[in-house]
Amino acid sequence: MEHLRESILATIVYYDILNFPLTLFEIKKFLIHPARLRPAAQSSVEAPPSLSDIQKEIDGLAAAKKVVQQNGFYFLNGRNNLCVQRAEKEKISAQKWKKLLKAARWFAAVPYLRGIFVGGSMAINNTAEEGDFDILAVARVGRLYTCRLFLSLAASLFGARRKRFDKVAPDKFCFNHYIVDTVPGIEHQSLFNAQSYASLTPILAGEELFEKFYGANEWIQNFILSFEPSGKFVFKKIKPNPILAETAKIGEAVFNSVFGGWLEKILKSVQQRRIRKNPVTYESGGRVVFSDSELEFHPRSFEKTLVEQYNRGLKRTGILTAEQERDSGLN
Repeated sequence: MEHLRESILATIVYYDILNFPLTLFEIKKFLIHPARLRPAAQSSVEAPPSLSDIQKEIDGLAAAKKVVQQNGFYFLNGRNNLCVQRAEKEKISAQKWKKLLKAARWFAAVPYLRGIFVGGSMAINNTAEEGDFDILAVARVGRLYTCRLFLSLAASLFGARRKRFDKVAPDKFCFNHYIVDTVPGIEHQSLFNAQSYASLTPILAGEELFEKFYGANEWIQNFILSFEPSGKFVFKKIKPNPILAETAKIGEAVFNSVFGGWLEKILKSVQQRRIRKNPVTYESGGRVVFSDSELEFHPRSFEKTLVEQYNRGLKRTGILTAEQERDSGLN
C-alpha cells in the first residue's frame, strides 16, 4: 500500500518539525490524507486504515531505515533525542494543565461564553516551560465583543492573561481566536489548521457544542484521513460550579437588554478601532480577523514556516508531490 506508506511518512515528517515523536495511535489519529500527496489516491481510499495496516507499513519504513521505533514512539532516522524530549515535555505539560484548569474554572462565570478549547502545544502535551495557553473561545452570537471583554477581565483578575506586548508569557491565557456559537465553521483551510483543530482539547464545552464545531468543519477530513471527532477525543472537563454558572446567567439577564445591545456596539467599535490602528495587524506572515462572527489574532503565525519546512522535509524523504502544501491564506 504505497499511498498509505507515504502518508505515514509524511505525518511523521510533519510532527518531526514540532519535535514530537508519534505513537501508533497518534499516527492513525493525525494521518495525512494520501490525496494531499497524490490527488489520484482520493478514489483509491475506501476506508481509514486499521492500526495493524499502519503497523505493517511502518515496519516497511523501518526496514528502509526511514523511520525508527523506540519505546513505542516513531520518528525519523537520526532523531533519537526526541523520545527524551517528549518525556520531559509531558511532565511540564502535566503541571501546566493543573494550573490551566485551576484558573479556567472561573471562566464559567463569564457571560455569553459558550465554550473554551485549548490548542497549540498544550493540546498535545508538547509544551515548554515558557509556553502559554492558546485558547479558542466560543461566544454567543451577537455578544462576541462583550464576551471578549469579560473573559479578558476574568483572566486579568488572576494575573493570567497574556498582554499585548508580552514576548513570552508562561502559564498565561492567550485568547487568540474567538468564534460565535451559530457559525463555528473555520474558513481558512490548510494542513496546518486541520492538524491544529484536530488536536483541540475542550475544557468548558459540552458534547453538543463539540459535535457542532466539528460538524461545521468537516473539511478537516480532506487533510486527515482518519479524522473522527465524536467520542474519540479526550475532554479535560472542569467540574461545574453552580455559583459561577448562576453568575453568568445573572450577567446575561442584565445585558440581554437595550443597554446590552448598546454596550455590544460600543465595545465592537472600540475594539475594532484598536485592532485597525495596531501596525501588527498588517504584518506579513500572519492573519488578523475582526468581524461580527470571528476574532482571530495570529499576526506572526508559525504556519508559514512549518508548511515550508514540511514541503522540504517531504523532498528529503523522497516524497515528490504533484503540488506543495500551502498556508491558509496568510498576509
